[in-house]
Amino acid sequence: MKNYFIIHGTYGHNKENWFPWLENKLKEQGYEVFNFNYPTPEGHNFENWSKVLDKVKDKINNESVFVCHSIGCVFLAKYCLSNNIRIGKCIFVSGCNNYYFLEDFDKINKFMYTDEINKFINLCNERICIYSKDDPYIKIDALESFAQSINAKKIIYEKAGHFNEKAGYTEFEDLLKLL
Repeated sequence: MKNYFIIHGTYGHNKENWFPWLENKLKEQGYEVFNFNYPTPEGHNFENWSKVLDKVKDKINNESVFVCHSIGCVFLAKYCLSNNIRIGKCIFVSGCNNYYFLEDFDKINKFMYTDEINKFINLCNERICIYSKDDPYIKIDALESFAQSINAKKIIYEKAGHFNEKAGYTEFEDLLKLL
């Protein structure tokens, strides 16, 4: 059964950016949507985030669609790899892996990264990466490297920042069309 999962990023929560808007749009269409808060910054690590998703692990199937933002992207890939879970589709917005930016972020994000990211290709039928050339947090080469490592379709914006409220993203119509 097709269902949707939304995963936020570092220092984020499920009620910011375009996440609640997307959740409501999908629920209006009759879909089951999971949009959880993951612990950040305290408890921000792979094990603690996994515990959140483990609560609905039985709902994840080969038709499930994941929409992830920032560090949530590599978290999902690592989660699927660690649990050998196959999913139908993922849309990664501003995703990266093994990228170091600022000391505060690096301290907590390093626990999400994986050296086996390319194996995610075998666990997800359709992979799309959306990113912007002017992302203030992640350099374009890191965004492109992530997309290439999972052989994803790339959708590149010129001026969308990190696709967050600061960049004007409280709704995301283009993303909804991809779903």
